[in-house]
Amino acid sequence: ESSFFTSLLSSRWANNALPDGSYFIDADPTLFEHILRYLRRGVYPLFYSPDKGHDYALYSALLEETRYFGIPDLEAWLEEKRYLNAVQIVTWVDTINDDDTTSLQTTRPVNEWVELYPEWDVRGVYVCPRRIAVHRGKPWACGRQCDKERDGEEYKYEDEPVVKLFVVHKSVVFD
Repeated sequence: ESSFFTSLLSSRWANNALPDGSYFIDADPTLFEHILRYLRRGVYPLFYSPDKGHDYALYSALLEETRYFGIPDLEAWLEEKRYLNAVQIVTWVDTINDDDTTSLQTTRPVNEWVELYPEWDVRGVYVCPRRIAVHRGKPWACGRQCDKERDGEEYKYEDEPVVKLFVVHKSVVFD
């Protein structure tokens, strides 16, 4: 797979082996780790984190090393930026219009996170004609005495500020 190592380990180049039989390879150890993993197992490198995205500088440095070591398949994978297709962000949005935030109280996998975006809104809330607090917002809680007090008029509503919560779910999927 590597023209450099094929030449180094063949008789084409002068024997560069050290007295103990090992070879000195002048390479960045951080980058060489990924080259060696690719040469051994065919594993393409992926430098991605959800908070920072792809590490383009590391991809660029690795591309230069693959050119130096003559690894055409890995070089093409890096040049064509195929690593961009290896990670997908799946996004979906929920809206919470009431006070029920129980859906937010859950355990999530490490590849999923939630962003919250609150927005103020106004909604009409039923007002009991007798001003009974436990009837507020619940016209079905009123009985005959409330109906008598209302005296056939329409139900009354007051505008009340409420928070609408947009919940953006994001999940990282590696392909």
